[in-house]
Amino acid sequence: MATVWTIPLDITDRWLDSAEVQSFLASNDLPDASADPLVRIGQFVAVTKALQRGVGRTFHSVQAAASALFDDVEGGVPVALKLASLRLVLREVYQTAPAPVAVPERVVDEIGNYVYALTDPRSDTVFHVGAGRGNDGYALVWEALALTDRLAETERTETVADEVRDAAITTIREIYDSGLGVGVYVLGRVGDGLDGARAAEIAAAAVTLDGRRALVDVADPAFAERRPVRLEDLALRHAAEPVPDLPTPSLLLGVPEAAEPGIDDERVRALVRGPWNAGQAVRGTGDLPVFVFADDIVRAVYRAKDWTLVARSDDSALWELTVEAADEADRYVGKRVMPSRVGLKRWPLSGWVPHVTTARPGR
Repeated sequence: MATVWTIPLDITDRWLDSAEVQSFLASNDLPDASADPLVRIGQFVAVTKALQRGVGRTFHSVQAAASALFDDVEGGVPVALKLASLRLVLREVYQTAPAPVAVPERVVDEIGNYVYALTDPRSDTVFHVGAGRGNDGYALVWEALALTDRLAETERTETVADEVRDAAITTIREIYDSGLGVGVYVLGRVGDGLDGARAAEIAAAAVTLDGRRALVDVADPAFAERRPVRLEDLALRHAAEPVPDLPTPSLLLGVPEAAEPGIDDERVRALVRGPWNAGQAVRGTGDLPVFVFADDIVRAVYRAKDWTLVARSDDSALWELTVEAADEADRYVGKRVMPSRVGLKRWPLSGWVPHVTTARPGR
């Protein structure tokens, strides 16, 4: 087990909810705390800003964390606030996140050349953008983790300046030291060859971003997915077997979050709950199979258990869905499902795809 001090994205909420912080603001008899409430409020605000500036940073000692957070605070920081903040950012790492798995050789040509971005989950920011093919998106990660045997599976066609490479490797190691993994997202790809000018344009836009969500704005318009896709999911999609014939009737639900790394069954069920604009044809079918997909891959299979009316909007009703485990899940999970399998040209933005003989998509 390793101990690190990492400032998480939600540090402000944690800080405001801290009982120790509330006690500091309400009390005037704490060690080295001012009796003047206005002074204490000012100290609280100063530490709040210091924590917000440090979001995403990882420290390997309490001294380093304290120095980075408090040394520049004018007038100093009371012990009570120091202890409260350092306890909130302490993280015990019991297991290192797994390294990326290589892209199967049989799908390298299908994916082609691509522009990729590496993201830092501690701050949800982009810290490196590059271009490559096959496993090139993983090359810096494998190098940072000293997985030299896997580097033989990369082509490494791009030239990276030493200072850029060193900065990326340092960040990658800090991410894994904090118990997290690097996000590798494909922004755009060209099947027969990457246009250098377009790659540079995408890269220049992406490195100015302060969050992964904004990657949507710079993803190549020619990119079929129209949004960033994890390289792992792109490889899975191309390598996956087609899903077996879907039963009729059944319900398909597009839930993009279901592709997130480490998502558990409880979270998927919560996302499946909706609410949905469910018609009678779907709600009236008992024991209805429910297929949850993301990025054209089936992520979970359930059986509809119950529908609950939660709201009405104009002449339509919204319903929440409760599901239970399905015995046939193993036949479908991890398989590729395309819109054509249910008579569509593309998936609806709503994610609602009834596959019943008496209903149309969207109802």
